[in-house]
Amino acid sequence: MTLELVRNGGFEMVDKDPNTYDQLSNATGWRDATLGLADLFAPTASPKTVGVPLNDYGDIKPFEGYYYAGFCGWKADIQRNYEAYDQNDIFKPAWNAYSEYLKGELIQPLLEDSTYELVFHVALAGNSDRSIKGVGAFFTQEDLGYQNRKFMEEDPQVYTENIIEERNKWTEVRGTFVADGKEQYIILGVFPYVGLGSKNMIEGPDNRYAYYYIDGISLKRVKGEPK
Repeated sequence: MTLELVRNGGFEMVDKDPNTYDQLSNATGWRDATLGLADLFAPTASPKTVGVPLNDYGDIKPFEGYYYAGFCGWKADIQRNYEAYDQNDIFKPAWNAYSEYLKGELIQPLLEDSTYELVFHVALAGNSDRSIKGVGAFFTQEDLGYQNRKFMEEDPQVYTENIIEERNKWTEVRGTFVADGKEQYIILGVFPYVGLGSKNMIEGPDNRYAYYYIDGISLKRVKGEPK
């Protein structure tokens, strides 16, 4: 039997049920990779925040089990520009490109030259007025942690090249890769350096963010033997 390498890939094991936003770390084995704080959703939480199935971002049942997580893949934040002379410049970037990333430690390190298959499921939240390319996963030997809220510059081993256009529906992301060896951590989110592209989901003014639910994460070795 092939060993599952992602710990708590369905977010079913929790140290404490979440009761509001920014509580990904309540899910056993999961943390934030940057200062952007991802969310854990639970049926015990309020539908006005991180409830299941109804919550502040949309309405969706878990892909599996009772819990799932979520992250802001992209937000174009703006603030009033009080120094503007031109009416077209009354707003300016604030964080500019805000993004959140989930990080988990694998059950065991990856083996050099072995092939692995990663499968995970994401859904564009119903209240997202934008969608963006580059949702994927990056495997690393280091326990990366950035003191910012920007896009990560790493190249993911597995990602979707398509913009997810249907909201509140689970989409499978699947891919294989050959490990360099000793990768110990998985980081999931949006990696725009594989090709940046976005889409407005509505016409006219919008809320300027793309939020994704995530569930059912699995990694298994499919080829190669320990050296």
